[in-house]
Amino acid sequence: MSFTPEQLEALFRAAYETDVTDPYHRSPYPAVATSNPKLSQAGRTVLVTGGGTNIGFGISKAFVQAKAATVIIVARRLEVLEEAATKLRKEAQAVGTDTKIIIRQLDLGDLSAVEKLWKDFAAENITVDVFVNNAVRFSDPKPLLALGFEELQAQFDVNVRAAIFITEKFVNQSGEKQRFLINVTSQVIHMTPSHVYTQLRPAYALTKIAAASYFQLLALHVPAEKVQITSFHPGLIWNEGWEGVGFNKDSMDSDDLPGGFALWLASKESSFLHGRYAFASWDVDQLANGPIRKRIDEDPYFLRVSVDGLHESKLA
Repeated sequence: MSFTPEQLEALFRAAYETDVTDPYHRSPYPAVATSNPKLSQAGRTVLVTGGGTNIGFGISKAFVQAKAATVIIVARRLEVLEEAATKLRKEAQAVGTDTKIIIRQLDLGDLSAVEKLWKDFAAENITVDVFVNNAVRFSDPKPLLALGFEELQAQFDVNVRAAIFITEKFVNQSGEKQRFLINVTSQVIHMTPSHVYTQLRPAYALTKIAAASYFQLLALHVPAEKVQITSFHPGLIWNEGWEGVGFNKDSMDSDDLPGGFALWLASKESSFLHGRYAFASWDVDQLANGPIRKRIDEDPYFLRVSVDGLHESKLA
């Protein structure tokens, strides 16, 4: 299915024309650069689900470039993981780090396999410091009823149930060291009435909303000093699926943008966003120090999943 020129224009406007920061970014900049010493991941072990391709691979690469001690990527397809691991090891060599790359073939819909993964970590004395919830299950673009219960349930199993299960394992690890949980979500979580992509893949939107709501609620009960929890929209990042709906690679964001933003979210620099949602394109200096910071600190509904119109803030 292709988008009309008007639909493509609307999608791009929705992706970038927000009033949160000015400027917005479509590629990395110094504050989110992998070479920024404030974003160093030295000594950390990072787990990225769906870390072998597309956005997940870009995030994994950023943590390698930021000199994480270990980067663990999990996915269903072994050949994809092996290819990604080869590239990540070459990247580590190029930037002069001895980052250890670990791959684990895993079907996230199989909770017994996920349970075994964490038992293996314990047996190998692996403690995960940063968990990036990135894996997602897609389906053919169909309305919810045409999609059917079984496929909808399968998407919930990966996009929501597995995310919750892994999160509990991650949060309940022993030790007092602060950890960081980063949920890769989408702009569709707040654009359900009008977003053309939501109309094409409503199950994706539904499961992304559910997962984002879970992490938002979890952050109410888990202090940032224990586990800092954030969700973010990575931007419009190229993959082959976009070609079929009328996009070209030159019109998309840099593959490196979500990786740099994820590094910033894995730092204390972004602690004020605990339990909230952001766009990778937003300027982090303005978020942290600009006028918008006052609203973030004082408006409990701002940048959180809610019902539009019920809690209009006087700070807006």
